[in-house]
Amino acid sequence: MNHGVVRSYRPHSFFFPRCRREYVYLLALLLLTVLFLLPAGCAGRTVEQTGAASTPPSSGDENYESAALPEAEGEEGRSAGEEELNEIADEEALREEEERRLREERRLLEERLREELGVFYVPPPPLEQADNPPVKARGIYVTGHSVAHPRYELFLEMAEKTELNSFVIDVKDDHGRMTYKSAIEVVEQVGANRSVPVRDIEAVIEELNEKDIFPIARVVVFKDPILAEQKPEWSIQRNEGGIWRDRKNVPWVDPYNRNVWEYNVAIAKEAALMGFREIQFDYVRFPENAHLVDRQAYYPAQDHLSRDEVIREFLIYAAEQLEGYNVYLSADVFGVIATSWGDSDRIGQTWEDISPYVDYICPMVYPSHYGYGYFELDVPDAHPEKTVRYALIDSLKRNAPLKNPGIIRPWLQSFTAGWIRGNISYGPAEVRSQIDVALELGIDEYLLWNAKNRYDHAFEALLTAEEADQKALQLSRDREEAGRDALGRTAVEALEIYLEAIAGRDWREAYALQITDCALDHHSYPEWRRGWSSRVLGYRVSPPAGGLPGSLEAPVHLEVDVHMSAEGREFTLAGESWEVKLQNNLWRVRPSENFLELLARGDELPFEGGLSHRP
Repeated sequence: MNHGVVRSYRPHSFFFPRCRREYVYLLALLLLTVLFLLPAGCAGRTVEQTGAASTPPSSGDENYESAALPEAEGEEGRSAGEEELNEIADEEALREEEERRLREERRLLEERLREELGVFYVPPPPLEQADNPPVKARGIYVTGHSVAHPRYELFLEMAEKTELNSFVIDVKDDHGRMTYKSAIEVVEQVGANRSVPVRDIEAVIEELNEKDIFPIARVVVFKDPILAEQKPEWSIQRNEGGIWRDRKNVPWVDPYNRNVWEYNVAIAKEAALMGFREIQFDYVRFPENAHLVDRQAYYPAQDHLSRDEVIREFLIYAAEQLEGYNVYLSADVFGVIATSWGDSDRIGQTWEDISPYVDYICPMVYPSHYGYGYFELDVPDAHPEKTVRYALIDSLKRNAPLKNPGIIRPWLQSFTAGWIRGNISYGPAEVRSQIDVALELGIDEYLLWNAKNRYDHAFEALLTAEEADQKALQLSRDREEAGRDALGRTAVEALEIYLEAIAGRDWREAYALQITDCALDHHSYPEWRRGWSSRVLGYRVSPPAGGLPGSLEAPVHLEVDVHMSAEGREFTLAGESWEVKLQNNLWRVRPSENFLELLARGDELPFEGGLSHRP
């Protein structure tokens, strides 16, 4: 997915066709004047140069033919000029007809959309839109109230003086309130427009564009107390009756309800029309503490889909609806979903059901959000560098087997988690360490979170834009020159780690590293692993005789000997050639068909004990 481009209505675009017509008419008038005056001027100069009488020559004059030539040329010139003017007029008529046709098509489209969408209506995207090239976002979270507060000037100063180049601005916040006054009928109906902090969001976007700051619209999706209160039929319901509320007394809307989908997609469309260049969905999930929710409440619109399937289908639908608006799409997810498999917390967030359907996946790898024991750390919050490293390594591994996964752009911690026992204070060093860890792993985008928008320490942690770009470039060059992937592995090391994972029956590591051409996915690979009848006892990997290629882009073919056993028999696959290639920033392995067949069916194959098999 790459939706591409900004979608801001620009006033001058409406006047351009009229200005173009006036310009063409003026040009045509000037050309006509010149063409009609030119013959007389040419004839006058001929008389002066030859000294001829002002009376016309007689028919017998030998100069008659040449004297009459300028008049003939003038007639031909006038004829050519008239033809050119006719062509211009025809072209202009065709243009006007095309413009009328497009206006009529637009009118009919708007009528159809008004009828189809009703209270969710948002105008279709403009025909002409500015380019929206991808940006390696290095950003901060900004509330709507901060945009209207004097502290906003500090944020603009940060963007001017540091590597910061993006603002993630609330469009609809955690309370369901709009940052600017929406023109969407249903938004007005439910009261989400009350007390908006920003009066002119287009002026805000215009200033950001002038300062080369990438504007991202944050839309909080399923945690929406205003919508839940005003549309209780769209909300999660208590078993005893009434709207269900979480531990903080906040009601949630029902993720199964398609009206809720339409509501949020409409807001996303409008944000695109306002000039935002990316839509970022937050709280795109079910409420946490699912075991408690399931005892207390139910989802009125629930159908046959599982929770992670519902979130996936919502993202697919949103992407389809936003296609013409040419914005990028991103989703915020809990960082722990990169480490746990399946929808273990039953909130509807599974990495494989989100990453392929967005342009950017934004795991919230805040160390404060990892509990005791994660990554073998007692207090992950006290170890920001280690926690973020392990979390992003897991993220890279989850992306590796996917076809066209979203770009990883993590949320990093720029606040002190005072509520955690054993926490540490997060200052410039702690913020910088997280950014640097991401860079070392080839992740050169990030977003900083501070709910109160206090970024004094972050300001001190940031480099200049030139320094940040140079650092990212140097790390990338160093990896490439060493032939190492984002995890710091060479092709040989990746193959050895893969074989160790097979030997240890570690399907998660093996799945991340094995090229399966999508024949096996995160559901079927564990099932396939349970059917292995052979074991890997040992192996030897040899680099190619000519050495490894100098580019990470070229596949590597390595010679492999694998010693295996099945049903008490041992055998060796000798002299195999396996391909290792870079996919989604990691070296990944394509085992031979012989190896895969022996792994799955070694107990059925007629190999004598100790027999070496060469392909």
